[in-house]
Amino acid sequence: MSEHEAALAVGAAGGLGRYRSFAVPQSTVGDGFLMTMGLFFLGLCSFELLLGALLWPDGVLITGGLFMGLGMAGLALWPRFERRRGGRLERLYCFEDGLVIGSGHTMRPIRWSDVTITSEDWESGSGEYRYSGTRRTLTTSDGTLIARFTGKEPERVGGYQVILLHQAATEREAVHPSPGPTPSDARPTEA
Repeated sequence: MSEHEAALAVGAAGGLGRYRSFAVPQSTVGDGFLMTMGLFFLGLCSFELLLGALLWPDGVLITGGLFMGLGMAGLALWPRFERRRGGRLERLYCFEDGLVIGSGHTMRPIRWSDVTITSEDWESGSGEYRYSGTRRTLTTSDGTLIARFTGKEPERVGGYQVILLHQAATEREAVHPSPGPTPSDARPTEA
């Protein structure tokens, strides 16, 4: 069973509603740049090797280019390696009424009503090199940190979607409170 299927099963068992999205906090920006540069250096070295017309002393360009190319490609693939099942980054499987946190090999369901989101705006630099964003921190009602979005992540990591789902669920909960215990009281399950 894949981690995604296990998260769907945990979410269904916890009564979290329909699955909506996937989010991975702390993902890196710049994957495309590093991959492009890695492919450029690998291509340049391959071209030099195939033609046999070395423009620089034997092996300097080839050795340096291969190491640079492989290193940059490795840096670009590192976040994908960390997001895998059992990786160090938490994976958030978001549902209409809550989320399932995949961390290591365990899964834990939490209702949106048990999650508090705090936002903090930040700025750095000046002039045309000024950057800004919103740092968002998700915690449980007892203060346990769930996830932290730095505000530097690209949209594809799903941070803003998490905020929208939380907001919609808390608005629904205010209108129609749900009776009974919450699934966040359950123990983490092995995936």
